[in-house]
Amino acid sequence: MAATLFVMNRYQTRADMRRWGTKMLAYMVIGSLSGCGLFDSGVEWRDGPYELLWIDVSEQTSLNYDLDRDGGSLGLVDWTVFAVGSNDRYIVVKQHPQGNKAVTNYFIVDKSEVVPTDPIRAVLGPLTQAEFSAQTRSLHLPKFSKVLSSLE
Repeated sequence: MAATLFVMNRYQTRADMRRWGTKMLAYMVIGSLSGCGLFDSGVEWRDGPYELLWIDVSEQTSLNYDLDRDGGSLGLVDWTVFAVGSNDRYIVVKQHPQGNKAVTNYFIVDKSEVVPTDPIRAVLGPLTQAEFSAQTRSLHLPKFSKVLSSLE
């Protein structure tokens, strides 16, 4: 009875109490859906801590450096990454920036330069195909070993 009086004093009418209850129920439903797999993700390729990761939709595939801390990672090359290859020293990446298939960018990631405090310094690019071809010859870069044909 005392709890009922407290609630009734705080919310002057039963209609106020119902509105408050409806809002709380809506917040609880939204919160539970967002934490229970409503959004999806996947890893398409992995080389040590480096991974091709997509969240929500596969078109948002990006190259990330996995921090191995409760799912945290650092973005190295933004979406849409559709091809990747690696050797002991380098990772090569092909990307259609934000899904624009009319443009193809190339990136080179120097694994020896990646540090969690400044991962971008290890990334060379975006490069044109001609620039990338010149770097391929001089650095002996790997071939693209993983191609996501649905994003190509």
